[in-house]
Amino acid sequence: MALFSSLILFSEESESLEILYKKLEVLEQEISELRNLLEENSTLVDRSLELQQQRYLDLDNRILELSKSTQDQGFIQPNVLESEDPERELYREALVLFDDSRYAEALDLFSEIIISYPQGMYAPDAYFWSGELFLAQEMLEDAKISFNNVVDRFPNHLRAPDSLFKLGEISRLDEDFSSATNFYKKVQEIYPESGAAQLAKKSEENLKQ
Repeated sequence: MALFSSLILFSEESESLEILYKKLEVLEQEISELRNLLEENSTLVDRSLELQQQRYLDLDNRILELSKSTQDQGFIQPNVLESEDPERELYREALVLFDDSRYAEALDLFSEIIISYPQGMYAPDAYFWSGELFLAQEMLEDAKISFNNVVDRFPNHLRAPDSLFKLGEISRLDEDFSSATNFYKKVQEIYPESGAAQLAKKSEENLKQ
């Protein structure tokens, strides 16, 4: 009888272990699927940021070329920018270097713009691109300072929503998900019509998954 009872107990334990193993397999599969989904979403967001960055570079270059063209043709008013505007030329050179992946040299010129023309036309752009360069080098604190300067000092500038979104991305990289979520929400609330708001919404959804 004791042997029979032991066999029954052993059989029940074996079944329990088998059920447990099956549950573990299901959980591992679900975790793997979630990880793949997160990686796919992260890749899509990163790709969107790359495309957005390239569009900015293209747009900036077109604006600068158009500005130069109108100045050369004498369409610009005398009391606006002179054809030889040093700040504009610095910015143009910095963009060329950035586009050529000469990042250290580009950063030097962006810094020169910030120091020499703190309230100039291209100061917000210089802060923004400096932040991008710091972020690419994983210098997160320096990137945070640059983007914060855009958000705090130039809230109505074109770069402001993107800078706010970048602050959310930096918080996400720091695994400060609460702050990241707050930044994403701010982008959507303050700049609802911006492209950054769409990216912020997607990133916020990814954090919830």
